[in-house]
Amino acid sequence: MKKLISTLLFFACVLSLSAQYQRRVLVEEFTNASCPPCAAQNPAFNQLLEDNAVKVTPIKYQTDWPGVDPMNAQNPTEVDQRVTYYGVTGVPNGFVDGQGIVNDCGYYANAPACLNATEIDALYGTTSPVKIELTHSFTADFDSIIVNVAVTSATALTGQLRLHVAVVEEDIIFANQPGSNGELDFYQVMRKMLPSAAGTTTGDFTAGETKTYTLGWPVLYCYDLNQIGASAWLQNNTGKVVYNSAKSLPAGGFDTDSGIGLVASMPSFTCAAGTTPFFTIQNNSGSTMTSASILYSFNGGLWTPYNWTGSLAPGASEQVTLTGVTITANSSLNIVSMSSNIGATLDRTQGLNMNIKVLSPTPAALPFAAPFQSAAFPPATWNVQNAGTHGWKLATNAGANSTRSAKNDMFDYDAANTELISPKIDLTQSTGTTTLFFDHAYAYYSASFFDSLRVDISNDCGATWTTLFHDGKDGLSTAPATTAAFTPTAAQWENHSFDISSYNGSEVIVRFVAESGYGNNAYIDNVNISTAVGVKNLELTGFTVQPNPASDVAEVRFGLDKAQNVQLMVFDALGSLVQTRDLGQLTSGDHFVSLDAVRLTSGSYRVVLQGEAGVAQTQWVVVK
Repeated sequence: MKKLISTLLFFACVLSLSAQYQRRVLVEEFTNASCPPCAAQNPAFNQLLEDNAVKVTPIKYQTDWPGVDPMNAQNPTEVDQRVTYYGVTGVPNGFVDGQGIVNDCGYYANAPACLNATEIDALYGTTSPVKIELTHSFTADFDSIIVNVAVTSATALTGQLRLHVAVVEEDIIFANQPGSNGELDFYQVMRKMLPSAAGTTTGDFTAGETKTYTLGWPVLYCYDLNQIGASAWLQNNTGKVVYNSAKSLPAGGFDTDSGIGLVASMPSFTCAAGTTPFFTIQNNSGSTMTSASILYSFNGGLWTPYNWTGSLAPGASEQVTLTGVTITANSSLNIVSMSSNIGATLDRTQGLNMNIKVLSPTPAALPFAAPFQSAAFPPATWNVQNAGTHGWKLATNAGANSTRSAKNDMFDYDAANTELISPKIDLTQSTGTTTLFFDHAYAYYSASFFDSLRVDISNDCGATWTTLFHDGKDGLSTAPATTAAFTPTAAQWENHSFDISSYNGSEVIVRFVAESGYGNNAYIDNVNISTAVGVKNLELTGFTVQPNPASDVAEVRFGLDKAQNVQLMVFDALGSLVQTRDLGQLTSGDHFVSLDAVRLTSGSYRVVLQGEAGVAQTQWVVVK
């Protein structure tokens, strides 16, 4: 602390010859909502700042480490730039007028807990040659903040001078902790730096010169528009000295929210390029909505205004099509509601984020197989529509005849439907019995917490769906209820087959919908579609491949209830025929046929038996 005060006194002596303006002390902190030391130091630190509110200009930068922080996720780039500017390597970390906090308070250098009223008073009592006058206002529709800054220097001032302006959310109070350190209350959080974290180069000042700046930002994210204000400071990149700062407190006064609800009514995929995206606007207020202002960004591009007009009664909704946007490849669309005739959107963190996948123009041919053996998930031609980070993922420790499958972690989330969607599958040439096969495993949590699984099929690119399978709790379970996260054993899988011959002559999409009730994990494996001309499923008394997995040789074991001609076929994961054997006329009873894996690469294969009475198939994994 002695070193810091000596430096400040020297700085004061140099400036005292001509300084004449009151200093407002800039206090910057780097913190994180999942940082335990931050939670320990921030309460007293925040109280110190509040006690000295007329003397300080606080700015909080929420970092992305050591853990989760949703405030950082809304503007990680500019926080990272300030981290780099100061060379910050750990949090919490603090700087006062661009200099570190250094004293012997028992913590580490720059610890916010080491800042005290004596240091603040020492700086506050040192006048500055620079005066900053700062005001902010909102546009008439409350969509954007406008910040006006006037910087005056009483003396000639030279150096690498930068004017930094920050949009600040004064109070952010969460009902539930946003990170993992237990903190609920956050103050003076930097939301956006204008025009960027690099600031504005002012150039040199002559004695008595005033320079003015007007900067703006559409307020794309905030938890409460009533808490939005601004701060500004003049900093010299040489030595990072801050000459002075200013603060413009939130004015508040927004009593009525806009009532705008945004709903992703468009599927997460489209079957052809050239589609125009759409979404649904909903009136969540108690008054009639006649106008609404939104902003959208397509594929990370510039934010573009869209003004809706119409008449929506309370609770009513309407589909909105963005006619100026065309989806030509996999795309993202971000939408934020700003204001309506009812009021301004106060919470702008609830924007709509849509990821739209263009399905391959070439449909998958039969036989179609998806054993989920690749490390990529979803598989290249599949799509998922998950709920944030929850939903369909790859399981590497559970599979039907393998160690991999598609898993839905309903053990960890509640009240959401998540979808696993197949690519287009070509049935245009199918004329016989076409069958959808899949395996599933599931155990529910308890009588109060259980889930459901639905399997749908569509032949109009998802415009309409027909349900093939829908079950839950006891009817879905393949294992006893458990309060531990469920991982199935090899014996806890169930096979399903559905005749989808009515879709012959078309292209179809299949989706697996997990309906979470905060129950337990569900697994899907070995999704297959094949056509057997003029026959039905082949009834067998047992059908296994042993060993499974295999590296060189395996044996197919099956039993026939009556004598018939049988053909053995092996298909790879892409549906290509890699082995075929005509087994000829077989008698009723048990049979054993060898399989050669020497020439095959590692992966999942489908073993098919084609008999006079039908077709049967199972999965075989080769590991080299």
